Amino acid sequence: MRRLEAFALVLACLLALSACGGETERQEPVQTSPSQDGQEDKTVYDCGGLSVALPTEYLDLLRVDTDFPDAQESWKPLISVYEKASYEAAMEDFGGGGGFLFGFLVMDQAAFEQHINADGDFARVFATDGERYYARTGPTDVQFYRSGLSGSCLLDHPDWKTWEKLCKLGPLVQEDFLSRNRLSTYNGSQLLEQPFTYVGEHVYLQYAPSVDSDGSRNIFDTLILSQPATQGQGGIWAVERWLSDGYVSLYFPDTGVPAAEYYSNLQRACDAGKRPELLTPEGAAQAFVRDYFDQESSPEDFVECDADTVAYAKANLHFRKLVLDLMDGRDVDNEDLLNCAAVVTGETLGILGRSAYASEWWPALRDALEAAAIGDAQQDRDRNMLAFFLTIPNIYKEDLASILQAQALADFDAFTAAFEEFPEEDQTYIQMNTSVFR
Repeated sequence: MRRLEAFALVLACLLALSACGGETERQEPVQTSPSQDGQEDKTVYDCGGLSVALPTEYLDLLRVDTDFPDAQESWKPLISVYEKASYEAAMEDFGGGGGFLFGFLVMDQAAFEQHINADGDFARVFATDGERYYARTGPTDVQFYRSGLSGSCLLDHPDWKTWEKLCKLGPLVQEDFLSRNRLSTYNGSQLLEQPFTYVGEHVYLQYAPSVDSDGSRNIFDTLILSQPATQGQGGIWAVERWLSDGYVSLYFPDTGVPAAEYYSNLQRACDAGKRPELLTPEGAAQAFVRDYFDQESSPEDFVECDADTVAYAKANLHFRKLVLDLMDGRDVDNEDLLNCAAVVTGETLGILGRSAYASEWWPALRDALEAAAIGDAQQDRDRNMLAFFLTIPNIYKEDLASILQAQALADFDAFTAAFEEFPEEDQTYIQMNTSVFR
């Protein structure tokens, strides 16, 4: 079993502690914070030395759990909040599984790294105290429940509007939690957004374990290796991330200690003459495949990437960063965005990962492309947008076709010149799938 799969199983068990309520006890609030200067009343809970404040006006509608005796210190729920009516109805009918709205949990460095490994969507890290990380959890589906009702009938229930209000509490309580406990804001996707995990030289290897009948190797992962401890001669190598079908994954060894400590210990062992295979990227790649994929490999399974493959991998990672920046409301350079869009492919969109489904990232990207579509060097902008149109999946083409139409209206001569740079078959495809020349 992959370590990631094993860790995901542990996460599921831990999440159950904070989401089902079956093994927790309710804890009464330790204090109330009366309204002052027009601010709302809040009821404050002590959660392992941290304070969580809930709006008092909703307290009668909520079930609040703050005691998790079976949780481990490395990954510990702090609070779970439910809509009381759904919780009690589901408990009566099924023994649990209803009403969960949100929760907070805390994790240490090693647990945080494995959370990144597992790409855990259910917990979004938003703060740190310098040593530990704090995340807000949420349900994987709508947990509004009333006995005997399902589907659209639930939407017609008189309590549905109240449920919708309660679902908005999580982000508001999170902001209060952040300031009340004097925590620092931390973007849990920061490591994912960075092009690399470690500084220094990076080596790209294609790992292609499958051989076709003609002896070719067409299906492969691109492994990205670096030196996480000592740089240069004598430094160990390690896989820090890899790309598979355009999707990027980060890797931190699951050893119970932070990766920095693990690699430091491994470097000392290597300095003493142990694990000499880690002194080369190929040897480290073989060790990674054996440890993570539970597969044996040979040196022939790894090929150093050529310049084009490296450039493609870098474009993937950079495009991912640009889109995640847009999703977080950060500005990106219009020229950089269009240049990157021109070289990515439909496969590249997979690098956004499970934490960034198209419903989340496409509106942000579409709006940014629309804003960047018209300006100086219009022919370059048109060329890049046309190239992106040719490769983007069909479900996004209608929106992009509208942007192309706006570009043509802005400067038809520049648009026509850019269009004519493409091969005839691409021109035909563009004409058939847009109304620009009709």
